[in-house]
Amino acid sequence: MSNQARRLRYRWRNIRLPYKLLLVYMPLILLPALIGMYYLTNSYTSTSKVQTTEYTTDLLNLMGQKIDERLISYEKFSRHIMTDPEILELVSSEAATTYEKFQIQNKINEKINTIWLGADQNVYIRSILIETPENIYSYGKSATNNYKINEPDYMNQIASMKGGAIWFEPESFSDGFQEIKGFRLGRSIRNSKLKELGTLTVIIDARAITDLFEQTSLKNVSLKLLDEQEQLLLDNAVTISSEEQQLLTFSQERIHTGWLLSAEMPLGQLYEPIYRTAKIAGIIIMVCIVLGLVVTQLLAMDLVIPIRKLMRNMKQGIRGVRPERLNRFGGAIEIVEMNDTFISVMYEIEHLISEIGKQEHKKKEAEIRVLQNQLSPHFLYNTLNSIRWMAIIQNQENIKEMVDSLNRLLTYGLRGKDYTVTLNTDIEMLDNYVKIQRVRYQHFDLKKNIPASLENAAIPKFLLQPVIENALIHGLSQADRPGEITISASVVDANLLLVVTDNGIGMDADKVNDIRSSLNNSEQHFGFHSVNERVQLHYGLSYGLELTSQLGEGTCVTIKIPLQIHDS
Repeated sequence: MSNQARRLRYRWRNIRLPYKLLLVYMPLILLPALIGMYYLTNSYTSTSKVQTTEYTTDLLNLMGQKIDERLISYEKFSRHIMTDPEILELVSSEAATTYEKFQIQNKINEKINTIWLGADQNVYIRSILIETPENIYSYGKSATNNYKINEPDYMNQIASMKGGAIWFEPESFSDGFQEIKGFRLGRSIRNSKLKELGTLTVIIDARAITDLFEQTSLKNVSLKLLDEQEQLLLDNAVTISSEEQQLLTFSQERIHTGWLLSAEMPLGQLYEPIYRTAKIAGIIIMVCIVLGLVVTQLLAMDLVIPIRKLMRNMKQGIRGVRPERLNRFGGAIEIVEMNDTFISVMYEIEHLISEIGKQEHKKKEAEIRVLQNQLSPHFLYNTLNSIRWMAIIQNQENIKEMVDSLNRLLTYGLRGKDYTVTLNTDIEMLDNYVKIQRVRYQHFDLKKNIPASLENAAIPKFLLQPVIENALIHGLSQADRPGEITISASVVDANLLLVVTDNGIGMDADKVNDIRSSLNNSEQHFGFHSVNERVQLHYGLSYGLELTSQLGEGTCVTIKIPLQIHDS
């Protein structure tokens, strides 16, 4: 190996990595980008030119069709006037006096009013002139030179068409106040025997054509209407600068009058967005290359990849992946320490979530037990009060039955640890409660409407007893008629609905609203509050108790819980 080669190799080895990356990757990135941009721009230029030409040609064809349609509609309009029997009769009549001429003029105007075109085309008709050997009848606005209809050349050209329509090049006319540019459409008026009665001239504002030019989406394009010798008749007032050396002329569309429609566009306008796009693309490519190389140099391999792995671990942790399934990896020591710390935090979070879940479960169990403990003394108090009433009123052996019923109720409430029982079991226990309450409230009946398919539905123990108790004390005790309480069950949207209705005294709207608002307050309406809170603690806030009532008619209480079949 020569000394020169050794020196080059030595220098290469001593070059720092950032500079090596620049020397290696700059040509590999820059050259393909420049070559690709060149071919892309060249291809885009050719394609844009072809597409622009095709698009503009199509627009010219469409515009030519619109101009043809507009001119033909005016020809049909003029033919309608010249062939109308009433107008022919009026034109052929002789006016002996000025008054008769005035009458003929009015009748012609009235007839023309009935054969107008659409409003979008009527606006361009400036005047309609009917000339006979004796008179000239005009409709619309007049001109100081009568639109030059008396010129011999004009009359001869109309006569040569023998009733056919002839279009004259647009000229400027003045009514003494303003000057307009307009077309003249001429025809000979003949009767049924082809006798010439006069001439018909329709003056059409040149804006009928130039407004069509304005409707096109072509911008900064010179549109021209030329005669047969390609002399300018009308244009869209777009002036192309004399500095534009190259023009792109599009195909011409010949109109049925023999006139031509053409368009010119400076090539600079076509290439301007291409040059601008290419320039911006070049700047963006250069900026991206520089930034890419700088970032590549600053973020070395032992930094970028570990960060990506750390981000992947974080996303998995957010999605709930357990900490033991998160990856450990090597790399820059700082990133490795961050990953280890993150995994430790995830372990701690998992532990805290588990502890919080256990505490919430214990809290709910404690709250349920408290509610049950609150319920038992409350219920026992009312039961003993009933026994007291029985002892005062009568001294009979059926006290034993009452005590037996009380014993069964207490045994039912205290036995086992099950929180839920079957609907059928809870209703059977209600029969014992009703036996006890019949001592105090004698004239009432308990009806049950429970489908056989729902007898094994799971419900919280003593769920219905507070509602029955409330119906007896506050509903039936003050009624002056035999009481009736009905318990029914149904399923709606996978939910079990337990409905308790009574025919007691009912409540007014204010009282119902007061009870509804106090369902979450244990200090008032304890029975309703306890039922509602037990249901929501056990099943969630979307379940609970709903109350409706009508004063003098009774009350309806609906308890909604999810439908579940008891394990037994």
